[in-house]
Amino acid sequence: MKVIISHDVDHLFRDDHYKDLIYPKIWIRETLSFLQHKITFREWCLRVSTTVQKVRHHIDEVMEFDCQHGVPSTFFFGMTKGLGMSYKKERAVPVILNVRDNGFEVGLHGVAFEDLEEMQQEYQIFKDCSGQVPAGLRMHYVRHKQGTFEKLSQCGYCYDSTEFDKIEGCCVKAPYKVKAMWEFPLTIMDSYLPYSFPKAKERTLELLKKAEENKIGYVCILFHDYQYSDAYSQTKKWYEWVIRFLEQKKGYQFISYQDAIIELEERNQCRM
Repeated sequence: MKVIISHDVDHLFRDDHYKDLIYPKIWIRETLSFLQHKITFREWCLRVSTTVQKVRHHIDEVMEFDCQHGVPSTFFFGMTKGLGMSYKKERAVPVILNVRDNGFEVGLHGVAFEDLEEMQQEYQIFKDCSGQVPAGLRMHYVRHKQGTFEKLSQCGYCYDSTEFDKIEGCCVKAPYKVKAMWEFPLTIMDSYLPYSFPKAKERTLELLKKAEENKIGYVCILFHDYQYSDAYSQTKKWYEWVIRFLEQKKGYQFISYQDAIIELEERNQCRM
């Protein structure tokens, strides 16, 4: 079983959010979580304090951890604003270049998922800003509808990793082709796991077992970099556990989207 790890970059800096409502939402949401005993008082303090911290991402820490464990992960960056992702593309460019210089793949975290022209614009903006064609993407909030993947293929993407069942909280399904583009369904997403390390671990093992039984070949796991923090201690603990677990598990191997595509294309050629 091959494992693809990716990270959606939803936030970068404190002042990106001065004109949206994310900070009031954080104060209210995290206070309710504490009152409902879903998080500890320490976690509440740490989460609220993120609203005054200059840097709101933990990309460097995630890259260091992934590098230590031989994980060729992919980081998806937004080029347009939407649904709480408010950083400017110009401010994302140095971060993108740093990720790429550290040997990791970068792709687009898309916002437009209905209008072909807007989708093409995002593709071009990423190309112009980063100096490279975005090989792949994932839609912000995994939004898609009928026709989305066909339009993404028209834009020129090699792959997408958006398909996800929000009701089931997973998508245990093998990669498949949409015209010239490969779709990699998202098997496990951190934010759809229970916020309890033992329960998140149990759910992860359940989904991995299902993937093995269904022989899907490739498992895609998403971890948001901003949660690599003691403010999200249970999720951070889960991510470190799942990487170490898969690193040591016989029959599992980390792989990038690009290398997975090479394998899939070679298999397709062999069948012809």
